Amino acid sequence: MPVHTLVDRLREPAYTESNRCLPCTAVNLVLLGLAVGPLWVLSPVAAVPVGVAGVTTIWLRGYLVPGTPALTRRYLPASVLAAFGTLSTPVSTAVPPDADPVEKLVGFGVLSADPGDDPALTPSFRAAWHETAETLAGDPEALDRAAATVTAGDRPRITVAESDADGVVMRADGSWVGQWPSRTALVADLATERTLAGPAWDALGRAERVDLAARIRGLVEQCPTCRGPTRVSDETVESCCHTTAVIAVSCADCGDRLAEFDPSPSPFAPGS
Repeated sequence: MPVHTLVDRLREPAYTESNRCLPCTAVNLVLLGLAVGPLWVLSPVAAVPVGVAGVTTIWLRGYLVPGTPALTRRYLPASVLAAFGTLSTPVSTAVPPDADPVEKLVGFGVLSADPGDDPALTPSFRAAWHETAETLAGDPEALDRAAATVTAGDRPRITVAESDADGVVMRADGSWVGQWPSRTALVADLATERTLAGPAWDALGRAERVDLAARIRGLVEQCPTCRGPTRVSDETVESCCHTTAVIAVSCADCGDRLAEFDPSPSPFAPGS
């Protein structure tokens, strides 16, 4: 079996790369050190491979000891978790502070320009967006092609993995690209990329496009894959070391999650 294939099989995306929990990693490294330390005194020759194997396991899977997330959530104080940045709210990748998302999307024809109304998709954008989403949802090859256009690299090999624990994870040539709560959410973002494709949209930074696409996901009134109505609910999402209150946007028919928003007084809070 090729080495890269073995590594991919051992890797645990839910707890590594952008999802790596620093408190869990630190706790596991400390536990590994406590185990290797006495062994080093007795036999350095034996301690080295044990240490290397332990660090490799933590790097690939995010943890060495099963149940670490529960341990850190229970025993580490909130101040420690906050210092590691694990008590952040469920917002998407940060955008430049001077970027007004409402003004941006009004300029792209996504939102109506009436400042007195709540943010809502314009009929023209909504129709074009749903048509594109329907095409992507029904054609896996079209979905892969759309994904390839928004990733770096020359014709990257796109893989999309879906699981109950991780949601949907997309990789390009083996490198993590992004993670969505459902395949429907991925379809929604790619439909946005396709519908708004052009010099002005392409000139935006990747982080800003991701943020705006997440906001659009939270405003759709029909599921992009089954056309069922969307619903908004208050929920609690459990991540590695903590739980977070969110406003969730889901399809009432198929149940797919489209977006999660930080409870905020803003009518247009960033989502993920």
